[in-house]
Amino acid sequence: MLDEQRNKRGGSPVPYWSVDSLETAREMLLGAGCIHHRGPLDVGDGRKIAQVVDPFGNIIGIDGY
Repeated sequence: MLDEQRNKRGGSPVPYWSVDSLETAREMLLGAGCIHHRGPLDVGDGRKIAQVVDPFGNIIGIDGY
């Protein structure tokens, strides 16, 4: 799903890491200095995705349940 305000068309790709628990991974990343960017979004079958921005400005996606 394209979000022109947060992820401009033609911008850098967002890598997604598969995780067992999205909320656990998200809280760990936020606690390590990342900031909230997008989500969590329900993508079906109980799976969710979210994005954070690391301290260097990179967007990181996480994908899990």
